Amino acid sequence: MKRALLLAALLLSATGLLFLQTTPPAAKLAAFMPSGALLYLESPDFGRLLRDWDASKVKAGWQQSANYEVFSRSNLFTKLGEVYEQYGDAMGFVPGLRRLIEVAGTDSALALYEIRNVEFLYVSRVADADLMKSQLWAVRDQFEQRQAGGISFYLRTDPGSTRTVAFAYAKNYLLFSTRDDLLAQSLELMAGGGNPTIANDRWYREATAAAAPNSAELRLVMNLEPLVKSVYFRSYWVQRNASTVRRYWAGVADVKRAAGNITETRVFLRVPEPAQSQRADANPATTADLMALVPPEAGMYKASAIVDSSEVAALIVQKLIGPQTDRSRDWRYAPMAVSPDIRAGSEGDLETRIDEQPLPSDAGIADSEAAVRALLDKAGARSVLRLQASSPAAGTFVQAGSVIALAGAADWDRDSVRSALTSAAGKLWTTSELGAGWVPSTSGRHAIERLDGLGTLMFAGRGPLLFLGNDSRLLGAVLDRVGTRPSAGALTYAAGFRHLRERPYYERVMSALDFAGSARSQRGGAPSFFTGNIGSLSEVFSDLVEIHVTEEERAQATLQKVIYQMAR
Repeated sequence: MKRALLLAALLLSATGLLFLQTTPPAAKLAAFMPSGALLYLESPDFGRLLRDWDASKVKAGWQQSANYEVFSRSNLFTKLGEVYEQYGDAMGFVPGLRRLIEVAGTDSALALYEIRNVEFLYVSRVADADLMKSQLWAVRDQFEQRQAGGISFYLRTDPGSTRTVAFAYAKNYLLFSTRDDLLAQSLELMAGGGNPTIANDRWYREATAAAAPNSAELRLVMNLEPLVKSVYFRSYWVQRNASTVRRYWAGVADVKRAAGNITETRVFLRVPEPAQSQRADANPATTADLMALVPPEAGMYKASAIVDSSEVAALIVQKLIGPQTDRSRDWRYAPMAVSPDIRAGSEGDLETRIDEQPLPSDAGIADSEAAVRALLDKAGARSVLRLQASSPAAGTFVQAGSVIALAGAADWDRDSVRSALTSAAGKLWTTSELGAGWVPSTSGRHAIERLDGLGTLMFAGRGPLLFLGNDSRLLGAVLDRVGTRPSAGALTYAAGFRHLRERPYYERVMSALDFAGSARSQRGGAPSFFTGNIGSLSEVFSDLVEIHVTEEERAQATLQKVIYQMAR
């Protein structure tokens, strides 16, 4: 039962397709939950969320998609399915989503205590008439009856898997758990017992205190410190960012729907550090200033304060001058043995020059990055905005133009910019920088400078703002927005992806990568990765127009807001 309840709830918070505003729960159900949980999920009307999910076209589309087909064969899905079946055997029947909706009431909460065995406690306000009609109540005679806190509860253990299920009905609340001790403790708390509760746990108290008053349709409170220590969390967490999560010890995420959009508000409490990694002169306000430059033509945008200039220099070289060849290797594996039948060398080796110094292993990328980094450090670059937009090229191909905007501490020196970019590009595009000269040009109605050569590199300076790009149309659209008033707030990070705009170009590129865009490969009928698996997921979320993310740092808390803009 846990698998379907928790998975459905998390899908509601991630996909967003529901538009009903509900009221917050009347009772704090965390006071009925024993202390020590890893995750705590609550909703003022959980039954309504499940009914909306069951009736949504996203659920129907996803379950028919190639993405779901691949997911259903994954290790995680298989293990969750095994646990679900075992708890179903212990209960006497395996409930589907419709059966779960029968026992999903209004004020509801679920606390997860252990990942490996999926140990949880679920509490929900359910009308007694609805409970009497449920299949769970119909099979209660097959359960052993016990008492805790003066209240009867029902317990059953499957002898084959030793899985246990227990449930009770008290004070108009249905309690269901995979551990009888958790259920017994909860009943004692309802009866006025003084045992520790989640409501008294420090991670819950401080995380919810840092968040806004709860008016969400779904709230997830996270006990991150013990959660990230779990090997099962690190193994199955799809984001693979345990090192990032480890910087926080607690968090809360609220999801609600309004005006056709889904808004997710997050608060993460940081582990105290002896020294801040962010540069002291990095002004978060400049990040909001740069966000005002994002034009409608951009498909992806990302703005942040500059912490390490070498990372920004590498980004500029990668996107605008010369991408470095990816040389990835898994060093956990020994090299393959060479067959004695393979000839060592070939006729092509005769063309290898031995009288000249070989090219550097990185083909000169390091020198280009050093030249750009020196420019950034000299100008005191504080914030960076990266924009990218896909567009058709030569009728068949797709090009992804890029523009990078930099906010400096003072006005940029044009001669220094020319010199640094000439040095960075000249080492890769020319021999001894011959022919790498700057010529005046225009981008839309704006005067810019363009590097004369085979590659495309342009720049324009506007006081403390420097614009670099390889797409004249996108650069002109960004320059049109210079002087636009920024929104309020001191953002340390902001990003967005315009899914609806980028979908056609994505499909064209993915079809080329999958070689003719066949829906299924020839081996085993498995869906192709790009056009089948990932492409079907994009199709499921075809109503998703844009995702917009902002982040602020306040004292020892990181505040994030994610807006899922849906088509209307």
